[in-house]
Amino acid sequence: MEVRETLRWTTPGSDGKCWTSRPQRGYHGPVGGQISTGGGRKSGPGALSGTKAEVLAKLAEAGFPVPPTVYFSVERWNRDSKSVADEVMAALPMAARLAVRSSCRREDREDSSMAGAFLSRLDIPPPPDPAFAEAVKDVLASYGPLADGSDQILVQPMVENVRMSGVVMTRDLVDGSPYYVVEYDDETGRTDSVTGGAGTISKTVHIFRQFRNTDFDSPRLLQVVRVARQLEGFLASSRLDIEFCTDANDDVHVLQARLIGGSSRWSLSLDEEIVDKISFVEEALAEWNRPPEGIWGGRTILGVMPDWNPAEIVGIHPRPLATSLYRDLVTRRTWSLARSSMGYRSLPPVDLMVQLAGRPYIDVRASFNSFLPEGTDAHTGSALVESWLDRLAAHPEFHDKVEFEVAQTVFDPLFGKQYASRTPGLLPTADFQRWSGLLRQFTIRAFDLSETGGLSRALASARELEHRQALRGVKLPDRPGELLHRAQSLLEECRSLGTLPFAVVARHAFIAESFLRAAVVEGALSPEDLEAFRSGIRTVSVDFSEAIDSVRAGNLAAEDFLARFGHLRPGTYDILSPRYADHPDSLLSGAPPRCSPREATPFTGDLTRLDSLLAERLEGGPDAAGLLAHAERAVAGREWTKFVFTRNLSDALECLALWGEKSGVGREDLSWLCLEDLLGATVAPPLCAPREWLAPALERGRRTSEVGRGLKLGYLIRSPRDVYVMPRHRCAPNFVTRSRLRAKVVHIDGRDFSVEGLAGSVVCVRNADPGFDWLFSRGIGGLVTQFGGTNSHMAIRCAEYGIPAAIGCGEQLFESIRRSPACELDAGGKRLLPLEAT
Repeated sequence: MEVRETLRWTTPGSDGKCWTSRPQRGYHGPVGGQISTGGGRKSGPGALSGTKAEVLAKLAEAGFPVPPTVYFSVERWNRDSKSVADEVMAALPMAARLAVRSSCRREDREDSSMAGAFLSRLDIPPPPDPAFAEAVKDVLASYGPLADGSDQILVQPMVENVRMSGVVMTRDLVDGSPYYVVEYDDETGRTDSVTGGAGTISKTVHIFRQFRNTDFDSPRLLQVVRVARQLEGFLASSRLDIEFCTDANDDVHVLQARLIGGSSRWSLSLDEEIVDKISFVEEALAEWNRPPEGIWGGRTILGVMPDWNPAEIVGIHPRPLATSLYRDLVTRRTWSLARSSMGYRSLPPVDLMVQLAGRPYIDVRASFNSFLPEGTDAHTGSALVESWLDRLAAHPEFHDKVEFEVAQTVFDPLFGKQYASRTPGLLPTADFQRWSGLLRQFTIRAFDLSETGGLSRALASARELEHRQALRGVKLPDRPGELLHRAQSLLEECRSLGTLPFAVVARHAFIAESFLRAAVVEGALSPEDLEAFRSGIRTVSVDFSEAIDSVRAGNLAAEDFLARFGHLRPGTYDILSPRYADHPDSLLSGAPPRCSPREATPFTGDLTRLDSLLAERLEGGPDAAGLLAHAERAVAGREWTKFVFTRNLSDALECLALWGEKSGVGREDLSWLCLEDLLGATVAPPLCAPREWLAPALERGRRTSEVGRGLKLGYLIRSPRDVYVMPRHRCAPNFVTRSRLRAKVVHIDGRDFSVEGLAGSVVCVRNADPGFDWLFSRGIGGLVTQFGGTNSHMAIRCAEYGIPAAIGCGEQLFESIRRSPACELDAGGKRLLPLEAT
C-alpha cells in the first residue's frame, strides 16, 4: 500500500494554543502494517480516556488513519474566537470544507455514550467565512446549560469522495454476543447518514468474531473489520463503537472510537457456547446441502419467508411448542401431499421446514422441487431447480416473493416472457416444450370449478370440519389423560380436514394472483381494475366486523360473537397468546371507530382485453369471467378455511393448557416443550410427577432458545459462509391499495387488545395472522408489517378494507418506521418513509 499521511498528537505548549495534529510520513495503512504506539504513548484501556478529540489524537499518533484534527476548549473560543479561527486556518490550510464536531466531556463515557445528543455540522467553509463561527456556535449551543469551559470543539477537513460510511460495533449492541455489526451507507456519499438515523438507506452486516477472510464477498468490508480488529488490539477492548468512512481508493478513515455505552451491563457467559455451537450449525448446513434421495438440486438455500413463511406464522424465535405444532400440521408432510394432490410432483417424505438453534427455516430446494409438475424428468427438474436457486441467491430481496419472482409455478400469460428473460437457453427445446406442456395442462386443470375440481373438493373438506366442530361443541374433558387424547384427536382432524385443504386452496389463490398480475403487466387489466376487483371480494373478515358492530349496537349477544370468533388469537400457534374469548371486554367494550370494509359488489370492468389475452396465451383455459370467479372463490376460501382450521388448533392448545394446569405445569413452561414431549405421555405414561418428567425437555428448550438468540443467523442462508458473515438483506415491501397517508406510528405486539390511540394511526406489527383482525375494529389508518407476502392474510384484509399497507418490509425498514413518531405510507407511489412529525 502506498505511503499515506496520518497524524501526530501534540500536547499544547504553554501559550495555550489549539491542540493540533501534524502530518506524519511513514504510515503504510491499517491492514497488514505495524501500528506503533508513537512517541512512547501506551496502548490499552487508558487510550480511551479523554474526550472524543483526545482519543482521536492518540489514535492518530499511534498510526491509525484519522483525518487531520484541530480541537479547542469552549473557554478558549469564548475568550478569543478570532485567534482560534486563525489557528484553524493555519493548521488546515488545504481544507476546502470542514466538519465541526462535538467533543463534550459528557459524551463517549462507558456508562452512557450520549450518542446523537450533541450537534455536529458538516460541509462548512473554513474561516474566515462567517459560516464557520456560526457552526461552532451551533455545536456549543447543543451542549446546553451544563456546558463546561473544558468542553471542546473538534474540527477536521471533510473526507472527499466518500464511497462508504458507517459504524462498526465490535459486539452486538443488544446482548454483547460475539459479532462485529457493521451498519453502513454506500449510496449517498454522506458521512452522517448512518449516525444520523437514516435507516432506510443503510445496510447492516453481522460478522462472527472468529471469521475467516474467505468468508467475505466484499474486500472493502473486510478492510473495515480489519481496522476495527487493530483498534481493539490497541485499545485493549472488544466493546468498541467505531465511526468510519472510506474514500474513492477504499482507504478507511477512523472518525470516532469509544466504548459501547452500557456495555458494562452485558453478561458474556454465552460466548464460549456460541463459539462451540456455530461449528455444528455449519456442519448441519453442509449436510443439508447434500440432496436427499428423490430431491433434485446440488445445494439448498434456507429462508424464513419463502413458501410457507414461518417468520410470518410463528416468528423468527418461536418457542418449541409453536414450532413443533407448525411442523406437525403443515411442514412435515401436509405441504407436499397438498401439492401432489393438485398435480405437482410427488415428493418423498421430506420436511419443508428445518431448524437451526430453534430458528425455523424453509428448505427452498425442497420447496422448488414441489413446484414442478408431475411427469417432469430428473434432468429438466434439476436444471430448473438449480437456476431458481441461483436467481434467489443473486436476488435475496425476492425471498418473500419466490412464487412470483423466482420459480415458475403456473402457466400464466407471462410464462414465456419470464422464462426467456430469466433463464434464456436453460433447457433444450424438446425439454422446454415437455415441461411447459405439463405445466400448461396442470394450469388448465386448476381452473376446474366443478364439484369434482380440486378447489371444490378442498372447500368441501373444510365444510366437513366445520360441521364436526358444530356437533362437538366447546366443552373440554376433565381428566388429564382425556385432555391429551382430545388434543391429539383435534390435531389429527385439523391436519386431514383443515391444513391439508387449506394448503390446496391457498395454492389456488397463488395461481389466481399470478394470472391477475400478468394481466396488469400485459395491459389487460389496469391497476385500478385489479384493486376494484380485490376490494369486492367478501371474506370472513367482513362477517367479523359486522358482528362487532352488532354487539356494540345491542343486536348480537357477546356470547354469540365469542362462540364464533372467540377461538382466534394473535399468535395462532402460541399457547401464550390470548384468545379473543379470554379478553372479551377489551375487544367489545365501547364504540371506537372501526375500519369499514368496502361494499362487496361484483366487478363490472371491461373484460374484453382480458378475454383476448387468456385465449391467446392459454388455449383451453378459463375465460375472463372464469378467472375472476376462480380468484374470488380461492381468495375468500383461503381466509375461510384458515378461520375454520384455527378453531381446532386453538382448542388443542387449550386442552394442553388445561392439562398443564391440572398437572402443575403452567403455560410458560409448556411453551418450551415440543408437542412430542407432551403427547408421548398418551402411549408411555411417566412414572413420576409430570413436571419432574418434563424438566429435562423444558431446560433443553430454554437453553436452545437462549443460544439461538445469541447466534446471529440471517433471514436467507445461501451457503455455510453465511453463518459467519450475515448481511441483513433488504426487502421490497408489498404495498396494498393506492392510498397515501401521513400519520403517527403505533407499535403493538398483539397480546393487549386494550391498547389506545389506534384510530387513524399507522400500526406496526412484526407478523400478523387472523388473530390480529381486531385491529380493524379500531379504525386504524394504515398497517406496516416486518414479515408477510403479497398474498398474506393481512394483505388481503387491507385490500378488503381499502387500508394502505406495507406488508413484509424486512427488519431494517420496519425498525426505522417502528421507532419513528410518524411516517408517510404512500402505497400508490410504493414509498414508506419515517417522519419526525405528521
